[in-house]
Amino acid sequence: MKTINAGDYRHKIKFLKNYGGKDGYGEPIDDWKEFITAWAAVDPLLGNEFFSALTVESKVEIKFNTRYIPGITNDMRIQYNGKIYEILSAINVKELNRELLCYCKEVK
Repeated sequence: MKTINAGDYRHKIKFLKNYGGKDGYGEPIDDWKEFITAWAAVDPLLGNEFFSALTVESKVEIKFNTRYIPGITNDMRIQYNGKIYEILSAINVKELNRELLCYCKEVK
């Protein structure tokens, strides 16, 4: 069984949850608040720039690896280093409730 190296988890991240509801017109309200703070390993996966409609767009994908935290879902976000990341996939590694992988992209 793979052991977890605590030294890899040296980056502080915040998981954000949207506590907003709907306004009087039925439109969703964004109200992102801190759900929990955790220590994580951070690995950039892909960074590319491409031209689209005469503007430069940047797509950043990053992997956050942390100890397992119950309640983390794909509809949450991660705040790290002054940036906000949308969770594309939150994976409970081998379903052992020991390790959580979050694949994310930066929110513009």
